[in-house]
Amino acid sequence: MGDTTAVSSLSRVLLPLLLHITILAAAAPLDPQQLLALRALGLGPHSRADPCTAVAAAAAAVSASCDAGAPFRRVTSLALTNCSDTTSVSAAALEALAPSLRALAFADCPAAPPRALPPEQLASGLRSFSCTASLRRLPAVWLSHLANLTELTVANTPLATSGSPTELAVVVSHMDHLARLTISNANLSGFLPHHWHCPNLTHLDLSGNRITGAIPDTLTLLAGITHLNLSSNVLNGPIPNSIGDLISLTTLDLSNNTLSGAIPETVSTLPELEVLDLGSNHLNGSIPMFLAEMRSLRELNLENNDFDGMVPFSAKFLSRLRVFRAAGNSKLCYNRSVLSAEVAVGVAPCDKYGFPVLPPPATARSERSADYDDGGGDGEGDAGADTRGGPSATVLGVAIGLSCLAFLVILLVCLCKVCRR
Repeated sequence: MGDTTAVSSLSRVLLPLLLHITILAAAAPLDPQQLLALRALGLGPHSRADPCTAVAAAAAAVSASCDAGAPFRRVTSLALTNCSDTTSVSAAALEALAPSLRALAFADCPAAPPRALPPEQLASGLRSFSCTASLRRLPAVWLSHLANLTELTVANTPLATSGSPTELAVVVSHMDHLARLTISNANLSGFLPHHWHCPNLTHLDLSGNRITGAIPDTLTLLAGITHLNLSSNVLNGPIPNSIGDLISLTTLDLSNNTLSGAIPETVSTLPELEVLDLGSNHLNGSIPMFLAEMRSLRELNLENNDFDGMVPFSAKFLSRLRVFRAAGNSKLCYNRSVLSAEVAVGVAPCDKYGFPVLPPPATARSERSADYDDGGGDGEGDAGADTRGGPSATVLGVAIGLSCLAFLVILLVCLCKVCRR
């Protein structure tokens, strides 16, 4: 009976495995033209491994996914990773892959970028394009032809642009189906578009560029956006009140710009907001109390601005946050009866008038003490010395007084002698 159970268990394990091997053996070969294209893009010319299998994909610079077509399978997604700097993305290779390719990705691939515009079939069929630290300098006009993308990522790759102030609008103006857009650290300049034609966009990351000007109210046309990152640009002016219309936002990062003015009250109408990063701007006024009432908030960065007044938060609210930063606001302080220095890191305590308590000026003696203090002594040995190690002010005053008295006595003696003559 035990032998029968063991055989049954072994059969349940081996039969699916044998079936999988049989299917692989019966799978149609890869389209010859597409196989040549993959080899032109860096697949080893003598490689016998099927580039569409998981084993081959894990070990090669060129990995692909394929359909189950007959008589030939075709490539549906292609990723080039850590490829040679002699690799060239030729128009012929893209032409061969275009009929079936839906996703194309480059990562750490310093290949020469495509020179010609994308083939028509690729432009209409591609749904996802990703380029991370690759292709040296990617032409923005080439990207603009990929009209049916749902995901576009260009990160740490400089874009070759015309320098037009509407460059970003030109790139995305025909991408009506975009859901995720990342163009980060890509040397992108100009202004934010005043008209967006991608109503399905949920993720927008334009960080680390040279985008200038104000944040337009029309950004709120992206009603379904959940992640908005415009950090590390040159944006100026106030945060628009219309930001409160983006009610699906979970992340709002506007840090490292030159934004000014107060935090608009409409931020309180963002019920799903978890991350609010406004650090390193020129924002001013008091920190609004409504932030403490935002139940979803988990990260709050207000550092390096011009906020003033008292930190309006309780210790209970701050303990709920994963991140709280408010240092670098010289006119900001905290109430010592509500918060501790360990909680309000980098913020000065308030005096009885609600102004920051300034630390005493450092002296040469205190600086040396901070560096070399061995923990001994109670200060008695310093009674006769000043902060530079010399005599104290009292000793100096007595010495000067005695000197003046002696000078007066000598002067009187001299005057008496003159009068006698």
